[in-house]
Amino acid sequence: MVVTDAGSAEKLAPRVAELDGCAELELGGHQTETFTSADLIVMSPGVPELSYTRAAREAGVEVIAEIELAYRFLDPAAHLVAITGTNGKSTTTALTGALCAASGTPTFCGGNLGNYPLIDAVDHEANRPGGYVVAEVAGFMLETCTSFRPEVGACLNITEDHLDRYGTMEVYASMKTRVYHWMTAGDWAIANALDVRTVDGARASAGRTLLFDSSGAEVEAGAFLSPRRDQIILRIPGTGEEQYPASDLPIIGTHNLENAMAAYLCARLVGVPPAAVREGAAGYVPQKHRMERIGELGQIAFFDDSKGTNVAAVAASMRGFPRPVVLIAGGVDKGGSYEPMLEVLDDVARGMVLIGKAAPLIRAAAESHGVTYPLAFADDMEDAVRKALALAQPGDAVVLSPACSSYDMFRNFGERGMAFRAAVSAVGARRLDA
Repeated sequence: MVVTDAGSAEKLAPRVAELDGCAELELGGHQTETFTSADLIVMSPGVPELSYTRAAREAGVEVIAEIELAYRFLDPAAHLVAITGTNGKSTTTALTGALCAASGTPTFCGGNLGNYPLIDAVDHEANRPGGYVVAEVAGFMLETCTSFRPEVGACLNITEDHLDRYGTMEVYASMKTRVYHWMTAGDWAIANALDVRTVDGARASAGRTLLFDSSGAEVEAGAFLSPRRDQIILRIPGTGEEQYPASDLPIIGTHNLENAMAAYLCARLVGVPPAAVREGAAGYVPQKHRMERIGELGQIAFFDDSKGTNVAAVAASMRGFPRPVVLIAGGVDKGGSYEPMLEVLDDVARGMVLIGKAAPLIRAAAESHGVTYPLAFADDMEDAVRKALALAQPGDAVVLSPACSSYDMFRNFGERGMAFRAAVSAVGARRLDA
């Protein structure tokens, strides 16, 4: 086995140590012959198509994703659930895993989630007849699959992102909806009724389509909200109608009700009992930096949504937010319009504090939109939290949900979220995540 990486041996030293001599190393650059002479090439998630992999394909070498390799070694009688989408897939995957685990059946939850690649499921106790394997899958992963077939596949939404890699929304959507591509008539394809690309992808597959809808409309088969939005209602063919209180969930916002609807459908379709769904929902611990309530100061709450790295994600998280918000936003601009976020903020914003390189762009967009709430610039995260707190009123929320990537001020969204938490502590708030 050969591991090849363009990074230097010094840079990759910790990873190399983990291999413990089990592979031949080719570091600091790639050799075409290494690729064209291989029996099989497994792409690391996120690595784009390379001239070397094209040469390998031309030489007849199979090139596949890590999730494809893992799939080939999963027990065909285990229940495989795969979840993708632009936004919400980590929360939905983790929640689905919690619901499955609450049933008492061995459950693996990973994929593009945390530090648990799907290949780890091969040696997991869940890899057996009746076990639950729940995986977050990205378009990058699905891109080089050739047979990956979940029993239940969900695509939550498809909004503008990663166009630097895919060029057009049509190509990007075609990668996401590959989660349905190899389904058979016995499988289930879950799609967002409000996102035509996900619905078209599901209906183009051989699987049975179920829709989830947060608009207040009922669906014939799938999930929707009660008129008061306090119940999640499931209609699954052959099981009748089921109702689950939204109050079971420790996560807030319309986007999280959408995530929950998809997760509940995934869990029920693989046989998780209704009582376990409720138990798993109530005990679910939100993923870090995903609209996580992390502090309080008087009657003001602080939420870390540092993972809100695109406009659509912020718009979704702000829609239906239960209290007025002072939003901290900004970072590295991704080239899209801020209008969808600003339209939602019309109904909920108390003010906005802007950070990073994109701050002038967001301010210009906000002024063009005609916002009436105050806008402020901040030099760093501590300054942002202080200024947000000055704008907030009792009963409000201060929310970090940047709509931008983090790489101008931080190494990643996690570091940005931790800086926010430190700044919340610095203003004297009581931390809830300690």
